[in-house]
Amino acid sequence: MSGIDAMVADRPEHRSPATIARGLLARWSEALDFQAAIISYREADERDYRVLANHGYRPRVAEYLTRDFADEPGVFDIVRSAYGSPLCWEDVRGFRSTVTAKSVLRPSGYHEGSTIALEIEQRRITSMLHVSFARDRVSELEREGLARLAEQSRLVVDDHRERQLFLLSPRELEVMRYVAHGRSNAEISAVLSVSRRTVATHLEHIFAKTGISSRVVLAVRAVELGLI
Repeated sequence: MSGIDAMVADRPEHRSPATIARGLLARWSEALDFQAAIISYREADERDYRVLANHGYRPRVAEYLTRDFADEPGVFDIVRSAYGSPLCWEDVRGFRSTVTAKSVLRPSGYHEGSTIALEIEQRRITSMLHVSFARDRVSELEREGLARLAEQSRLVVDDHRERQLFLLSPRELEVMRYVAHGRSNAEISAVLSVSRRTVATHLEHIFAKTGISSRVVLAVRAVELGLI
């Protein structure tokens, strides 16, 4: 197992996915000698992407990659069709003549790069990885590294999405922690000085938000995500 694999597999659960993602990009930038990379994602009803981690891109470039890149004629469709595989500039005919390359990336000092669709839902790319190099060639070995980085990035995005489901109110978090410690509704109501019905209502809200319907599974996931 490489140092990067170990970092992903053994990461402390209290570290946020954004922190893990930033560390991931920093480590891979050394291994692959790229100048910039960004992991982004969007929800089903959103057009623009949100930045989970940005390593090296200036704000203007990062904004372009998370907003206007999706409008580049033809290129976005090619990225989607190459789902999961590193797609470099040289793989896309005419890419160096596109607005993305001529007006955004090359003026910023990038001469080769890769964009990888990490997740697709109903033909929409819901998360992406962009990587940019100062040099104009990417070797086959480096492409293999990009593929590994993409897979690890996808896992971090998945972690982030799941944690978003656990954005509970302070009282809901309190109830969840008592549940994780094996307390019954009656015990929780006594500790919090509220009715059993109130505790049950909080649990209903927690289950609805997280998509979990089992007290045991809820406790396990809360521990795994570092919420307990």
